[in-house]
Amino acid sequence: MNAEDYWNVFLETGAPEAYLLYSAAAKTEGKHVSDDSGNRPQSVGLR
Repeated sequence: MNAEDYWNVFLETGAPEAYLLYSAAAKTEGKHVSDDSGNRPQSVGLR
């Protein structure tokens, strides 16, 4: 599977492990994946 496949699994399931696999695959493919989860407005995120 490539990064896009893992991303689609994450979007369909919301499984955190799918995001971790996506992140690792994207970095291997040379794509930028932000590791800074705190750099967004407070209105964005879980409710």
